[in-house]
Amino acid sequence: MDELRKTEISYNFLGAAYAYVEYEKNTHFLKTKDGKQIYYTEIHIVSEIKENEGIHITALADKLGVTVGAVSQIVIKLEKKGLIKKEKDIKNQSRFLLKLTPEGEVVHQNHLKFHEELDHLVYELLKDESEEKVLFLKDFLTSLQGKLSEKAGQ
Repeated sequence: MDELRKTEISYNFLGAAYAYVEYEKNTHFLKTKDGKQIYYTEIHIVSEIKENEGIHITALADKLGVTVGAVSQIVIKLEKKGLIKKEKDIKNQSRFLLKLTPEGEVVHQNHLKFHEELDHLVYELLKDESEEKVLFLKDFLTSLQGKLSEKAGQ
């Protein structure tokens, strides 16, 4: 593959990545009702709380493979945004159980809609392509993600 073609593909990928970031940032699906941005880590914590209603911070951190401190900071932000509430655990008064507020439920549903819309967009772009091309693209993106994650030290 000549240098120009490699560079062009790399720039096309970057362009798509930047367009995705802008799309994610600007979509109404990832905002609170008062317009506050909901970030990637925040929305995935909201989803984990939805899927594990009544989970406590330590269990949530374990599930996500991050520190309790990191989860605690995000929980504070989500609480300020009105998306989650903490309730004392009656079995263990030293910890709180996490639940979504009605606004958090809406945000979670919007997150699911966001993924449905993105899935539909990808499907529409690939629906007429051969299985071989689709598998190549899937393998390529998986490999690229892996390499980028390695370089990021994840």
